[in-house]
Amino acid sequence: MSESLRLEQLLQPQRFDRLLLELYGAELMPAQRPVLVSQWSKYYFGLVWQTLLCGAALSVFDVTEVTLDARGLPIALAGRGDYCVGNQALLAQHFNPVVSRLAALGGLAPGVVWGNAGDCLDQALARIGGDACHGLGYWLSSAESPMHAAVGLDAEGKRRRRTCCLSYKVDWVGHCEHCPLLV
Repeated sequence: MSESLRLEQLLQPQRFDRLLLELYGAELMPAQRPVLVSQWSKYYFGLVWQTLLCGAALSVFDVTEVTLDARGLPIALAGRGDYCVGNQALLAQHFNPVVSRLAALGGLAPGVVWGNAGDCLDQALARIGGDACHGLGYWLSSAESPMHAAVGLDAEGKRRRRTCCLSYKVDWVGHCEHCPLLV
C-alpha cells in the first residue's frame, strides 16, 4: 500500500524518524541515522532526476507531494501550483530546502547530500547515454552548482564520487559502486 504526503510533512523529524525506523529497523535506527538518511536521499534524488528526464516539471519544495511505496521509499512526485522554472529556481525553491532538511535530519554535512544528488544525476545521464536534449548536465559541469564535479574519473578511468555517501558503515550495504574510499 502506498502513501502520498507533502514533502514538507514527510521531512518533519518525528515523521521521518518513523519512516526510517519502519524501513530499516531498530537495529540500525537511530544508531546509523546519518547512513540511513543518506541512503534514503539516493532514492529521492534518483526519482527527481527521472522526473526531470521524463520532461516533467519539479514543483517547489512547499507543494511537492511524494508517494511512498509500502516500504517507505519514494516512487512518485507530484505538485500543485508552483513549479520551478530554470536552474536557479530549481536550486533555490527545491534543492536547497531538500538538502538542508535532509542534512539536518541525518546530522550530515550538506556535501554528502549534494554528492548523492550529483551521483544520482550522473548515473541517470549515463543510463540514457548523455545529456543531448535535457540540459541537466549543467548541474555536474557548472562551477556554480553545488553538484559540480560530484563524480569524476580516477587514474584507472573508474567513476569515483568526490564525497562519501557513508554506506560502508552498514555491513549489509557496504561500499557504494563509486566509493571514493576504495582508491
